[in-house]
Amino acid sequence: MTNVFTSFRSHFSKTPEAGAAAGFLAVFLFFALATPTTFLSNSSFSSILNSQAVPGIVAIGITLLMISGEFDLSVGSILGVASLVFLYATVNGLHIVLAGFLGLLTGGLLGLINGLLFTYTGIPSFIVTLGTMLVYRAISLSANSGGRIIRYSEFSRDAPTISPPTWCIILIVGSLIGFFAWILKDIYAAYQINRQKRILSLVTFYGIILLLLIYALFGTLKTGPISIDIFQLLNGNLEFVPGNYRTSILWWLLLTVLFTLILTRTRFGNAIFATGGNPQAARLQGINIDRVRITNFVISGSLAAVAGIIQTARLKSVDPLRGTGLELEVIAAVVIGGTLLTGGFGSLVGSAIGTALTGMLRTGLVLVQVPSNAFRGAIGAIMIIAVIINNNVRKERS
Repeated sequence: MTNVFTSFRSHFSKTPEAGAAAGFLAVFLFFALATPTTFLSNSSFSSILNSQAVPGIVAIGITLLMISGEFDLSVGSILGVASLVFLYATVNGLHIVLAGFLGLLTGGLLGLINGLLFTYTGIPSFIVTLGTMLVYRAISLSANSGGRIIRYSEFSRDAPTISPPTWCIILIVGSLIGFFAWILKDIYAAYQINRQKRILSLVTFYGIILLLLIYALFGTLKTGPISIDIFQLLNGNLEFVPGNYRTSILWWLLLTVLFTLILTRTRFGNAIFATGGNPQAARLQGINIDRVRITNFVISGSLAAVAGIIQTARLKSVDPLRGTGLELEVIAAVVIGGTLLTGGFGSLVGSAIGTALTGMLRTGLVLVQVPSNAFRGAIGAIMIIAVIINNNVRKERS
């Protein structure tokens, strides 16, 4: 029994999630003992998860980029532009599904620009995305002259809805094409995953989709089954769960599971680790490292757009400064989650833990009546400790 425990501890300590998990547990215990009544409550937990769903989705793309050895400082600005495009298209009469695709296309296109600029100029991604961060922010400020807030309620009092048959068709076709055509082929055919794991991955993916669909259908039976409130589906209250938990948490979980499968069970995931770990060796093995990096920039921009659309669904408004400062918070969470700044080492699960840790720290400091200005200092200190731990873990692995 002792040998099993020792083996497990040795294995766990060398994983990217080890430092984040230890830090999460320590911070959780501290606040649980300091303010047990308020911290250990449904309202506290829901506040932490709800506030971190948007940064958590953005952190997925940043993690993929950092594992491949690159940065994207423009995700906050991309989120702002995509949110503005989505809401502006919606309030000007475009069907909300098409407006959502337009927002996603905007995020992917801005990410593609980042990737192409980095690849063809040879300028470090830190500098490239620092420049595009300012350029993309200028787009929001210029498009929304005067800095006014665009509110959905100013243009329509009705919730944006689509009929259940339309939504079911979009859901089924999109999930089948996206999941079976690429992910299943790569995971199951190339890696010959056994039947049990195959069933588990299918249940995980479609189980969450089914929960969201059931909620969407039954959540609107009070007003009639004819329409589905898209804002409610994207970021509404989970009525079947006690507390003020929102559907954005489920979208965060779904995307984390999906991209974890891609990162750990596909050739593309292996190419990401190889590109960040040793680009020259990866190129000699036939990996197109430029294509991998550009793809990661597109994924990062698209996920920033998804996060922006989900956030807009809750706030039902967009201002030109939406997403300002988000990039630094997300990068800090990803580093705390075990991803190395030098690339080649990281985990999406660790990034999710790191993101939840930053939210828990923010909420906990408020509950113990520490000035809000101390939050950034605490995050900085934890990030430095996490980098030290991660560097030591990597040395032990090598």
